[in-house]
Amino acid sequence: MIKLTQDVNLENYTLILPSVAVGNVGQLSVDLLISNLNLQKIGQIFSTAFVPIVGANAYNEHSNELVTAIDIYAGTEKRIVVVQIRSPYVRGLAEFFKELAQFVAEKKIAKVIILASSYDHEKKEVQPQHLKLRYIASPTVRTESGKLFDDLSWIPHKPKIMPDTNAEGTLQIPGGGFAKSIFTFLSNANVPCAVLFKFCSEGDNIADAVALACYLNQWINVLETSSDNLKYPSSWKYLFGKPPPREIY
Repeated sequence: MIKLTQDVNLENYTLILPSVAVGNVGQLSVDLLISNLNLQKIGQIFSTAFVPIVGANAYNEHSNELVTAIDIYAGTEKRIVVVQIRSPYVRGLAEFFKELAQFVAEKKIAKVIILASSYDHEKKEVQPQHLKLRYIASPTVRTESGKLFDDLSWIPHKPKIMPDTNAEGTLQIPGGGFAKSIFTFLSNANVPCAVLFKFCSEGDNIADAVALACYLNQWINVLETSSDNLKYPSSWKYLFGKPPPREIY
């Protein structure tokens, strides 16, 4: 169930959501968007597919507002609506996908962008970090933005070539969570959509999140600061827990 607590006209907005994937890079990138654009919470999504959680405000230590497993944020100036997912999914996602597609259609949202990540070992060749970013776009998005992607030298993600037959295999995003599934679902529902993702490994994935957020920004131009000046959410101070007690040294 999608419940909006504020009446916001979302027509022609861009909806951005993360896939729960390796290194949580998509979710961290969404955190950066919410923090740096000062997006306001406008609703929640209640789904039995995700582990229910509740916690303190992730972006303002002095706020009494709580966060839940799936919250919705919006920015009227930049015309974006962002879904933040904070817990893993443990059941089938068909109903969640269906509700999201209906929400997009009813609110006349222009397009959906899924932020994700994939296992670094899937790209066996050594590459600079800026070449570890990929995109997948639906036909409508390719028609509207394909030239821009080419001008930006973006690399499309393609199916692997099968070594025995030299034929294309199926398109996969290993470690990418539900990114491919929701992209396929939305594409089949004629929703303009794209997946942007970065190859990475588990660990301190802040740099990966910054890179993915900046990659997104090359397309939609919502962040007005450089990667070096991005504001990190206050909750990131606790990404790796509390510091070790001094008594152990």
